[in-house]
Amino acid sequence: MKTILLASGGAIDQLSAIDADVADVIKQYGPPPDRSLPANFDTLARAIVGQQISRAAATSIWNRMEANGVSEVDVIATKSPDDLAELGLSRRKAEYIIGIADEIVSKRIDLHELATLDGQAVQDRLVQIRGIGAWTADNFRLFALGDMDAWPVNDIALQEGMKRLKKLSHRPKAPEMETLGEAWRPYRGAGALVLWHLYGIVVRKATISDI
Repeated sequence: MKTILLASGGAIDQLSAIDADVADVIKQYGPPPDRSLPANFDTLARAIVGQQISRAAATSIWNRMEANGVSEVDVIATKSPDDLAELGLSRRKAEYIIGIADEIVSKRIDLHELATLDGQAVQDRLVQIRGIGAWTADNFRLFALGDMDAWPVNDIALQEGMKRLKKLSHRPKAPEMETLGEAWRPYRGAGALVLWHLYGIVVRKATISDI
């Protein structure tokens, strides 16, 4: 599933050859930096911690979990929601993270083996786990598994990036993002990285790692 992103002839180059607007962004701003993440429990758990809160707040909670020895999958699988709530997690997020840990410890899922499946099969398996929605699954596919066709169409930053890339008068919603992304297959994930890059520079005045 993995595709080389930045190397000559990689996904960004392939996408630039398909779409002149993408090529122009790369020429003006350079390629997006590498945001690869390990295909492990930490990546999924931190995605859950970060849902609907600021990056700084999510980092603070995770650091507290690590400081209290409650960040390893085999430890979290033995905890109760109340245990994690004491460290700053909402009860619902605590339940989600414990559930993911239990999936892994019980060997009902092997995150590393997901890399051998096609993108839709990975998506279908991940969203079966309570707390993992399409956005989280798409991002795990893209950043942890290197799936260069993952396409998180509900991401507002991507929608804003697409608005600017294609000089639209409106921010495209998910159905339109699906349509706009069709021409980018099988490099929609690379397109997502470019759109985040564009959004960060033009809208947020930030780097992609801040988004």
